[in-house]
Amino acid sequence: MILYPAIDLKDGQCVRLLHGEMDKATVFGDDPAAQAAKFEAAGCEWLHLVDLNGAFAGAPVNAAAVEAILARVRVPAQLGGGIRDM
Repeated sequence: MILYPAIDLKDGQCVRLLHGEMDKATVFGDDPAAQAAKFEAAGCEWLHLVDLNGAFAGAPVNAAAVEAILARVRVPAQLGGGIRDM
């Protein structure tokens, strides 16, 4: 079984939404790249990243946080949120 730990991004922070409501976010950390590195160090082989601001805005918003994560870890990542076409 492959596990994909998720990092939900809102305003550059790691969060979890309550019932999918943006105004009900619990912040779990302000350094998403550090959290990604912790997942990698724990043995995770993939990451799942979600740009929550982007999902609501319809266009990517947390690109800087995503780029910082990808620069910090070597594991592949899935990305969702705000991507409408490629």
